[in-house]
Amino acid sequence: MDKNEGNIVMFPKWKSTLENVGLQALKEKRYRDALEALQPLLDYGVASDDVVTGILMSWIELGNFDDAEELCQKQMKENMDQYYHYLHIYITILFQSNRYQDIVDLLDEVFEEENIPHQSRTQLWQMYEVSRKLLEDDQKEKGEQLHSDFLEALEKEDVREQWGLIQKLKKQPAQSYIDTFVSVLQNKVTHPIIKTAIIEWFRDSQVDQTLTIQKFGQEIEVNPFELNQLQSDYILKQIQMRLSSIEQSNPSMYDMINQFLSHYCYVRYPVFPDEHEVPVIVEALKQLGHQYLQLPYRSDEEYEQVQQYKEEIELCEQHYLLIVGESS
Repeated sequence: MDKNEGNIVMFPKWKSTLENVGLQALKEKRYRDALEALQPLLDYGVASDDVVTGILMSWIELGNFDDAEELCQKQMKENMDQYYHYLHIYITILFQSNRYQDIVDLLDEVFEEENIPHQSRTQLWQMYEVSRKLLEDDQKEKGEQLHSDFLEALEKEDVREQWGLIQKLKKQPAQSYIDTFVSVLQNKVTHPIIKTAIIEWFRDSQVDQTLTIQKFGQEIEVNPFELNQLQSDYILKQIQMRLSSIEQSNPSMYDMINQFLSHYCYVRYPVFPDEHEVPVIVEALKQLGHQYLQLPYRSDEEYEQVQQYKEEIELCEQHYLLIVGESS
């Protein structure tokens, strides 16, 4: 029944009867009966806080968390005098749904307020601590499962599965898994893209120690904490600057070769091109752009290794699209 439908009103006696019947059913834990009696009061807009609370409790007990969450949010916005009452119920809904991260995020915001009643602050802090602990336990359990699944995918040499699992593991602090993944970085068989993803994870987790990486026949030492974000690297920007004339004359070609460049550098990361490689890579990208769009091209420069770089860039592009996908 819609709230305030037409000119229909709820007479006081009917209102009182429904309220008494509904709240009695709630006491007796007959939640469906309670909802049947109390719902019309909400629809007509004559529900007291006790009635609204009864409806919320019934929905929670029956597992109807979506409706309970929507109503609770509405009450928190519109009934400021009872804000903390409904906030407690809202947290209960989130807790029952195992949404511990949402509870922690919500209470982080709430605690910024200075005028929280003392009793409410104490209760909310207890909820916060319980939720934070459960969130840590939940994340640890998920992390251990992802770690186990990754090792299995490594054994099966399923690179796409490895990629997907690393993206999920990035939500975990890398420090707990350094020992395992250090050996993965040193393994010559591990795909370069997987090594890039691991280094990104370590970098974003601020792992501050020197690690040895085997990549493209080189053995390099890097400290993830000291690495730049891929797109901010100086050499990458220098190459893009040298291609800026194409951006002006043929934007479609520029987008394509810039994607080649981005994916090529991603596969190589954290091994970036040096200053001597820049002109050769620029020339290789120009040739590839004209080649793919079937446009004539005449180079003013001749470099011995252009063909080698073209093949490397194309190979990296194929691997990137195969493992990471076109939308990434």
